Amino acid sequence: MSAYAEPIKTAIIVFPFLAFAISFVLVIREYRKYGTFLFRRALILYSFVFYLLCAYFLIILPLPPRAEVAQYTSQYLELRPFYFVSRFLQDTVLNIHDPSTFIPSLRQGVVLEPVFNVLLLVPFGVYLRYYYKLSFKKVVLASFLLSLFFELTQLSGLYFIYPRPYRLADVNDLINNTFGGIVGYAITPMLTFLFPTRDELDEAAYEKGQFVSLFRRFVAFLIDWFVISIVQTIAMLLLNLIPQYKQWFAGYPALEGRLWFFVMVFLVFMLLPKLTNGETIGKKVVRIQVVEEGREKIRFRALFIRYGYLYFVYGLISSYMTSASDLLNSNNRMLQLVSFILFLFCSFLLLLFFINVFYVLIRKKRRLFYEKASHTYTISTIKEKKNTENQ
Repeated sequence: MSAYAEPIKTAIIVFPFLAFAISFVLVIREYRKYGTFLFRRALILYSFVFYLLCAYFLIILPLPPRAEVAQYTSQYLELRPFYFVSRFLQDTVLNIHDPSTFIPSLRQGVVLEPVFNVLLLVPFGVYLRYYYKLSFKKVVLASFLLSLFFELTQLSGLYFIYPRPYRLADVNDLINNTFGGIVGYAITPMLTFLFPTRDELDEAAYEKGQFVSLFRRFVAFLIDWFVISIVQTIAMLLLNLIPQYKQWFAGYPALEGRLWFFVMVFLVFMLLPKLTNGETIGKKVVRIQVVEEGREKIRFRALFIRYGYLYFVYGLISSYMTSASDLLNSNNRMLQLVSFILFLFCSFLLLLFFINVFYVLIRKKRRLFYEKASHTYTISTIKEKKNTENQ
Protein backbone atom coordinates (compact mmCIF):
# COMPACT_ATOMS: atom_id res chain seq x y z
CA MET A 1 0.00 0.00 0.00
CA SER A 2 2.99 2.35 0.47
CA ALA A 3 3.43 2.48 -3.30
CA TYR A 4 -0.07 3.98 -3.54
CA ALA A 5 0.16 6.20 -0.46
CA GLU A 6 3.25 8.07 -1.66
CA PRO A 7 1.65 9.42 -4.88
CA ILE A 8 -1.39 10.60 -2.90
CA LYS A 9 0.86 12.41 -0.40
CA THR A 10 2.65 14.08 -3.31
CA ALA A 11 -0.70 15.10 -4.80
CA ILE A 12 -1.73 16.66 -1.48
CA ILE A 13 1.46 18.76 -1.50
CA VAL A 14 1.24 19.81 -5.15
CA PHE A 15 -2.53 20.33 -5.37
CA PRO A 16 -2.76 23.71 -3.54
CA PHE A 17 -0.31 25.22 -6.01
CA LEU A 18 -2.16 23.71 -8.95
CA ALA A 19 -5.47 24.92 -7.50
CA PHE A 20 -4.07 28.43 -7.21
CA ALA A 21 -2.96 28.35 -10.84
CA ILE A 22 -6.33 27.23 -12.17
CA SER A 23 -8.54 29.16 -9.74
CA PHE A 24 -8.46 32.39 -11.75
CA VAL A 25 -9.34 30.53 -14.96
CA LEU A 26 -12.20 28.74 -13.20
CA VAL A 27 -13.56 31.98 -11.72
CA ILE A 28 -13.52 33.69 -15.11
CA ARG A 29 -15.16 30.67 -16.74
CA GLU A 30 -17.90 30.58 -14.10
CA TYR A 31 -18.53 34.30 -14.38
CA ARG A 32 -18.63 34.05 -18.15
CA LYS A 33 -21.27 31.33 -18.07
CA TYR A 34 -23.28 31.98 -14.91
CA GLY A 35 -22.24 35.37 -13.59
CA THR A 36 -21.23 33.89 -10.24
CA PHE A 37 -19.06 31.22 -8.63
CA LEU A 38 -20.82 28.71 -6.37
CA PHE A 39 -18.81 27.19 -3.52
CA ARG A 40 -20.52 23.84 -4.08
CA ARG A 41 -19.44 23.82 -7.69
CA ALA A 42 -15.92 24.78 -6.62
CA LEU A 43 -15.74 21.74 -4.33
CA ILE A 44 -16.81 19.46 -7.17
CA LEU A 45 -14.36 20.90 -9.69
CA TYR A 46 -11.43 20.99 -7.30
CA SER A 47 -12.06 17.48 -6.04
CA PHE A 48 -12.15 16.30 -9.66
CA VAL A 49 -8.79 17.94 -10.35
CA PHE A 50 -7.38 16.46 -7.17
CA TYR A 51 -8.57 12.99 -8.15
CA LEU A 52 -7.01 13.26 -11.63
CA LEU A 53 -3.79 14.46 -10.05
CA CYS A 54 -3.70 11.47 -7.70
CA ALA A 55 -4.46 9.07 -10.56
CA TYR A 56 -1.68 10.53 -12.68
CA PHE A 57 0.85 10.31 -9.84
CA LEU A 58 -0.16 6.71 -9.23
CA ILE A 59 0.94 5.73 -12.74
CA ILE A 60 4.25 7.66 -12.80
CA LEU A 61 5.55 7.57 -9.20
CA PRO A 62 7.94 6.73 -7.69
CA LEU A 63 10.47 8.05 -10.21
CA PRO A 64 13.62 5.86 -10.37
CA PRO A 65 17.08 7.26 -11.27
CA ARG A 66 17.67 7.49 -15.04
CA ALA A 67 20.94 5.55 -14.78
CA GLU A 68 19.11 2.73 -13.03
CA VAL A 69 16.37 2.62 -15.69
CA ALA A 70 19.01 2.38 -18.43
CA GLN A 71 20.07 -0.96 -16.94
CA TYR A 72 16.57 -2.44 -16.91
CA THR A 73 16.00 -5.54 -19.05
CA SER A 74 12.52 -6.41 -17.86
CA GLN A 75 9.42 -6.58 -20.06
CA TYR A 76 7.85 -3.19 -20.73
CA LEU A 77 4.88 -4.07 -22.94
CA GLU A 78 2.11 -6.63 -22.44
CA LEU A 79 -0.26 -7.13 -25.38
CA ARG A 80 -2.12 -10.30 -24.29
CA PRO A 81 -5.74 -9.34 -23.49
CA PHE A 82 -7.14 -10.79 -20.25
CA TYR A 83 -3.76 -12.20 -19.35
CA PHE A 84 -4.52 -11.15 -15.76
CA VAL A 85 -7.07 -13.99 -15.67
CA SER A 86 -4.41 -16.53 -16.65
CA ARG A 87 -2.01 -15.12 -14.07
CA PHE A 88 -4.66 -15.40 -11.39
CA LEU A 89 -5.40 -19.02 -12.24
CA GLN A 90 -1.69 -19.88 -12.26
CA ASP A 91 -0.47 -18.00 -9.19
CA THR A 92 -3.42 -17.78 -6.82
CA VAL A 93 -3.37 -19.65 -3.53
CA LEU A 94 -7.15 -19.68 -3.55
CA ASN A 95 -8.76 -23.05 -2.94
CA ILE A 96 -12.55 -22.86 -2.97
CA HIS A 97 -12.66 -25.94 -0.78
CA ASP A 98 -10.40 -24.37 1.85
CA PRO A 99 -11.84 -21.20 3.50
CA SER A 100 -8.46 -20.44 5.10
CA THR A 101 -7.09 -19.48 1.66
CA PHE A 102 -9.75 -16.82 0.96
CA ILE A 103 -8.11 -13.93 2.82
CA PRO A 104 -4.50 -14.71 1.74
CA SER A 105 -5.61 -14.90 -1.91
CA LEU A 106 -7.09 -11.40 -1.73
CA ARG A 107 -3.70 -10.04 -0.64
CA GLN A 108 -1.86 -11.40 -3.66
CA GLY A 109 -0.68 -9.12 -6.44
CA VAL A 110 -2.62 -11.11 -9.04
CA VAL A 111 -5.80 -9.89 -7.29
CA LEU A 112 -4.79 -6.47 -6.01
CA GLU A 113 -3.35 -5.23 -9.30
CA PRO A 114 -6.47 -5.71 -11.47
CA VAL A 115 -8.75 -4.58 -8.63
CA PHE A 116 -6.80 -1.34 -8.16
CA ASN A 117 -6.82 -0.75 -11.92
CA VAL A 118 -10.61 -1.07 -11.91
CA LEU A 119 -10.99 1.21 -8.90
CA LEU A 120 -8.62 3.79 -10.41
CA LEU A 121 -11.22 5.03 -12.92
CA VAL A 122 -14.41 4.43 -10.92
CA PRO A 123 -14.43 8.07 -9.68
CA PHE A 124 -13.83 9.22 -13.25
CA GLY A 125 -17.04 7.56 -14.41
CA VAL A 126 -18.91 9.06 -11.46
CA TYR A 127 -17.73 12.60 -12.19
CA LEU A 128 -18.47 12.33 -15.90
CA ARG A 129 -22.03 11.13 -15.36
CA TYR A 130 -22.88 13.28 -12.34
CA TYR A 131 -21.36 16.65 -13.19
CA TYR A 132 -20.70 16.57 -16.92
CA LYS A 133 -23.87 14.54 -17.68
CA LEU A 134 -22.15 12.37 -20.30
CA SER A 135 -23.91 9.40 -21.84
CA PHE A 136 -22.81 5.82 -21.29
CA LYS A 137 -20.99 5.65 -24.64
CA LYS A 138 -19.12 8.88 -23.98
CA VAL A 139 -18.10 7.72 -20.50
CA VAL A 140 -16.74 4.47 -21.96
CA LEU A 141 -14.83 6.36 -24.66
CA ALA A 142 -13.46 8.95 -22.19
CA SER A 143 -12.39 6.20 -19.75
CA PHE A 144 -10.65 4.32 -22.55
CA LEU A 145 -8.84 7.46 -23.75
CA LEU A 146 -7.71 8.42 -20.24
CA SER A 147 -6.41 4.90 -19.66
CA LEU A 148 -4.68 4.98 -23.04
CA PHE A 149 -3.01 8.23 -22.04
CA PHE A 150 -1.75 6.58 -18.85
CA GLU A 151 -0.39 3.54 -20.70
CA LEU A 152 1.30 5.66 -23.38
CA THR A 153 2.87 7.76 -20.63
CA GLN A 154 4.36 4.58 -19.18
CA LEU A 155 5.34 3.17 -22.58
CA SER A 156 7.14 6.38 -23.56
CA GLY A 157 9.25 6.37 -20.42
CA LEU A 158 7.49 9.48 -19.11
CA TYR A 159 7.49 11.20 -22.50
CA PHE A 160 11.03 10.00 -23.37
CA ILE A 161 12.61 11.57 -20.29
CA TYR A 162 13.86 8.08 -19.44
CA PRO A 163 15.91 5.97 -21.87
CA ARG A 164 13.28 3.23 -21.74
CA PRO A 165 9.98 2.49 -19.94
CA TYR A 166 10.38 1.93 -16.22
CA ARG A 167 6.85 0.55 -15.82
CA LEU A 168 4.92 -2.10 -17.69
CA ALA A 169 2.43 -0.78 -20.25
CA ASP A 170 -0.29 -3.41 -20.16
CA VAL A 171 -3.33 -3.82 -22.40
CA ASN A 172 -5.03 -5.47 -19.43
CA ASP A 173 -4.74 -2.19 -17.50
CA LEU A 174 -6.54 -0.57 -20.43
CA ILE A 175 -9.35 -3.11 -20.12
CA ASN A 176 -9.63 -2.85 -16.34
CA ASN A 177 -9.46 0.94 -16.29
CA THR A 178 -12.21 1.21 -18.90
CA PHE A 179 -14.31 -1.25 -16.93
CA GLY A 180 -13.73 0.91 -13.85
CA GLY A 181 -15.19 3.91 -15.70
CA ILE A 182 -18.24 1.79 -16.59
CA VAL A 183 -18.66 0.74 -12.95
CA GLY A 184 -18.46 4.39 -11.91
CA TYR A 185 -21.16 5.30 -14.41
CA ALA A 186 -23.39 2.49 -13.11
CA ILE A 187 -23.09 3.32 -9.41
CA THR A 188 -23.39 7.13 -9.80
CA PRO A 189 -27.09 7.28 -8.75
CA MET A 190 -26.26 5.40 -5.55
CA LEU A 191 -23.43 7.79 -4.64
CA THR A 192 -24.83 11.19 -5.65
CA PHE A 193 -28.50 11.11 -4.63
CA LEU A 194 -27.72 13.30 -1.60
CA PHE A 195 -25.94 15.96 -3.71
CA PRO A 196 -27.60 18.66 -5.83
CA THR A 197 -27.95 17.77 -9.50
CA ARG A 198 -26.07 19.65 -12.20
CA ASP A 199 -29.33 21.28 -13.28
CA GLU A 200 -29.97 22.48 -9.73
CA LEU A 201 -26.45 23.91 -9.53
CA ASP A 202 -26.91 25.70 -12.85
CA GLU A 203 -30.30 27.09 -11.80
CA ALA A 204 -28.88 28.40 -8.52
CA ALA A 205 -25.90 29.89 -10.35
CA TYR A 206 -28.08 31.63 -12.93
CA GLU A 207 -30.31 33.03 -10.19
CA LYS A 208 -27.34 34.29 -8.21
CA GLY A 209 -25.76 35.60 -11.40
CA GLN A 210 -28.46 38.26 -11.77
CA PHE A 211 -26.98 40.03 -8.76
CA VAL A 212 -23.85 42.07 -9.45
CA SER A 213 -21.61 41.71 -6.41
CA LEU A 214 -18.73 44.00 -5.56
CA PHE A 215 -16.38 41.05 -5.93
CA ARG A 216 -17.62 40.49 -9.47
CA ARG A 217 -16.99 44.13 -10.25
CA PHE A 218 -13.57 43.87 -8.60
CA VAL A 219 -12.66 40.98 -10.90
CA ALA A 220 -13.61 43.15 -13.89
CA PHE A 221 -11.49 45.95 -12.40
CA LEU A 222 -8.46 43.65 -12.11
CA ILE A 223 -8.85 42.44 -15.69
CA ASP A 224 -9.12 45.98 -17.02
CA TRP A 225 -6.02 47.17 -15.20
CA PHE A 226 -4.10 44.04 -16.17
CA VAL A 227 -4.81 44.81 -19.82
CA ILE A 228 -3.98 48.50 -19.26
CA SER A 229 -0.62 47.62 -17.67
CA ILE A 230 0.33 45.46 -20.65
CA VAL A 231 -0.72 48.04 -23.24
CA GLN A 232 0.94 50.87 -21.33
CA THR A 233 4.21 48.96 -20.93
CA ILE A 234 4.38 48.14 -24.64
CA ALA A 235 3.50 51.72 -25.63
CA MET A 236 6.12 53.24 -23.30
CA LEU A 237 8.81 50.86 -24.55
CA LEU A 238 8.08 51.88 -28.14
CA LEU A 239 7.88 55.61 -27.35
CA ASN A 240 11.14 55.54 -25.40
CA LEU A 241 12.83 54.61 -28.66
CA ILE A 242 11.98 58.13 -29.88
CA PRO A 243 14.59 60.67 -28.61
CA GLN A 244 12.10 63.56 -28.54
CA TYR A 245 9.81 61.62 -26.22
CA LYS A 246 12.61 61.11 -23.71
CA GLN A 247 13.35 64.81 -23.72
CA TRP A 248 9.73 65.74 -22.95
CA PHE A 249 9.74 63.98 -19.60
CA ALA A 250 13.43 64.20 -18.75
CA GLY A 251 13.63 64.62 -14.99
CA TYR A 252 9.85 64.24 -14.56
CA PRO A 253 9.12 60.48 -14.36
CA ALA A 254 6.20 61.08 -11.97
CA LEU A 255 4.56 63.42 -14.46
CA GLU A 256 4.91 60.82 -17.21
CA GLY A 257 3.28 58.15 -15.03
CA ARG A 258 0.34 60.37 -14.09
CA LEU A 259 -0.20 61.43 -17.69
CA TRP A 260 -0.33 57.81 -18.81
CA PHE A 261 -2.71 57.03 -15.96
CA PHE A 262 -5.24 59.65 -17.03
CA VAL A 263 -4.89 58.80 -20.73
CA MET A 264 -5.59 55.14 -20.07
CA VAL A 265 -8.54 55.93 -17.83
CA PHE A 266 -9.99 58.17 -20.52
CA LEU A 267 -9.56 55.56 -23.26
CA VAL A 268 -10.54 52.41 -21.36
CA PHE A 269 -13.23 53.64 -18.96
CA MET A 270 -14.79 56.52 -20.90
CA LEU A 271 -14.24 56.24 -24.64
CA LEU A 272 -14.42 52.43 -24.94
CA PRO A 273 -17.64 52.06 -22.85
CA LYS A 274 -19.22 54.80 -24.93
CA LEU A 275 -18.51 52.77 -28.08
CA THR A 276 -19.62 49.46 -26.50
CA ASN A 277 -22.59 50.88 -24.57
CA GLY A 278 -21.19 50.47 -21.08
CA GLU A 279 -18.78 47.54 -21.36
CA THR A 280 -15.04 47.47 -20.79
CA ILE A 281 -12.89 44.42 -21.48
CA GLY A 282 -13.15 43.27 -17.86
CA LYS A 283 -16.91 43.86 -17.73
CA LYS A 284 -17.32 41.94 -20.97
CA VAL A 285 -15.46 38.99 -19.48
CA VAL A 286 -17.56 38.80 -16.29
CA ARG A 287 -20.68 39.81 -18.23
CA ILE A 288 -21.73 43.01 -16.55
CA GLN A 289 -22.62 46.38 -18.07
CA VAL A 290 -22.85 50.02 -16.96
CA VAL A 291 -26.18 51.64 -17.87
CA GLU A 292 -27.60 55.12 -17.38
CA GLU A 293 -30.95 55.72 -15.72
CA GLY A 294 -33.76 56.30 -18.21
CA ARG A 295 -31.59 55.84 -21.30
CA GLU A 296 -31.15 52.96 -23.71
CA LYS A 297 -27.57 53.96 -24.51
CA ILE A 298 -25.19 55.44 -22.00
CA ARG A 299 -23.89 58.97 -22.67
CA PHE A 300 -20.26 60.05 -22.60
CA ARG A 301 -21.22 62.71 -20.06
CA ALA A 302 -22.41 60.05 -17.61
CA LEU A 303 -19.23 58.01 -18.10
CA PHE A 304 -17.07 61.10 -17.63
CA ILE A 305 -18.80 61.96 -14.34
CA ARG A 306 -18.74 58.35 -13.14
CA TYR A 307 -15.08 57.64 -13.78
CA GLY A 308 -14.01 61.23 -13.32
CA TYR A 309 -15.09 61.01 -9.69
CA LEU A 310 -13.47 57.62 -9.25
CA TYR A 311 -10.18 58.05 -11.06
CA PHE A 312 -9.52 61.72 -11.72
CA VAL A 313 -10.57 63.08 -8.33
CA TYR A 314 -9.50 60.16 -6.15
CA GLY A 315 -6.58 59.43 -8.44
CA LEU A 316 -5.27 62.95 -7.89
CA ILE A 317 -5.89 62.66 -4.16
CA SER A 318 -3.97 59.38 -3.91
CA SER A 319 -1.21 60.80 -6.11
CA TYR A 320 -0.89 63.86 -3.87
CA MET A 321 -0.79 61.82 -0.66
CA THR A 322 2.03 59.61 -1.95
CA SER A 323 4.20 62.70 -2.53
CA ALA A 324 2.93 64.81 0.40
CA SER A 325 5.87 63.89 2.65
CA ASP A 326 8.22 66.08 0.61
CA LEU A 327 5.98 69.11 1.09
CA LEU A 328 5.36 68.39 4.77
CA ASN A 329 9.11 68.29 5.39
CA SER A 330 9.67 71.60 3.63
CA ASN A 331 11.58 74.39 5.42
CA ASN A 332 8.84 76.84 4.44
CA ARG A 333 6.42 77.03 7.40
CA MET A 334 3.55 78.36 5.30
CA LEU A 335 4.00 75.58 2.74
CA GLN A 336 4.08 73.04 5.56
CA LEU A 337 0.82 74.39 7.00
CA VAL A 338 -0.97 74.42 3.64
CA SER A 339 0.33 70.94 2.82
CA PHE A 340 -0.81 69.64 6.20
CA ILE A 341 -4.31 71.06 5.71
CA LEU A 342 -4.47 69.54 2.21
CA PHE A 343 -3.22 66.25 3.59
CA LEU A 344 -5.97 66.17 6.22
CA PHE A 345 -8.60 67.10 3.64
CA CYS A 346 -7.44 64.35 1.24
CA SER A 347 -7.34 61.85 4.10
CA PHE A 348 -10.89 62.80 5.00
CA LEU A 349 -12.06 62.28 1.39
CA LEU A 350 -10.36 58.88 1.20
CA LEU A 351 -11.95 57.94 4.52
CA LEU A 352 -15.36 58.85 3.11
CA PHE A 353 -14.61 56.68 0.09
CA PHE A 354 -13.83 53.62 2.22
CA ILE A 355 -16.84 54.29 4.46
CA ASN A 356 -19.02 54.37 1.36
CA VAL A 357 -17.58 51.06 0.16
CA PHE A 358 -18.09 49.47 3.58
CA TYR A 359 -21.62 50.85 3.81
CA VAL A 360 -22.45 49.45 0.38
CA LEU A 361 -21.12 46.04 1.40
CA ILE A 362 -23.57 45.73 4.28
CA ARG A 363 -26.56 47.01 2.29
CA LYS A 364 -28.63 45.03 -0.15
CA LYS A 365 -28.75 47.85 -2.70
CA ARG A 366 -25.11 48.15 -3.67
CA ARG A 367 -24.53 51.48 -5.35
CA LEU A 368 -21.41 53.56 -4.80
CA PHE A 369 -21.24 57.36 -4.59
CA TYR A 370 -19.86 57.91 -8.09
CA GLU A 371 -22.75 55.86 -9.52
CA LYS A 372 -25.30 58.07 -7.78
CA ALA A 373 -23.54 61.21 -8.98
CA SER A 374 -23.55 60.01 -12.60
CA HIS A 375 -27.01 58.36 -12.44
CA THR A 376 -25.48 55.08 -13.60
CA TYR A 377 -25.54 51.58 -12.21
CA THR A 378 -24.19 48.15 -13.08
CA ILE A 379 -26.36 45.28 -14.33
CA SER A 380 -25.72 41.65 -15.21
CA THR A 381 -26.05 40.55 -18.83
CA ILE A 382 -26.53 36.92 -17.80
CA LYS A 383 -30.33 37.17 -17.65
CA GLU A 384 -30.63 38.49 -21.19
CA LYS A 385 -28.35 35.76 -22.48
CA LYS A 386 -30.24 33.05 -20.65
CA ASN A 387 -33.59 34.22 -21.99
CA THR A 388 -32.16 34.22 -25.49
CA GLU A 389 -30.94 30.66 -25.04
CA ASN A 390 -34.36 29.53 -23.79
CA GLN A 391 -36.27 30.99 -26.72
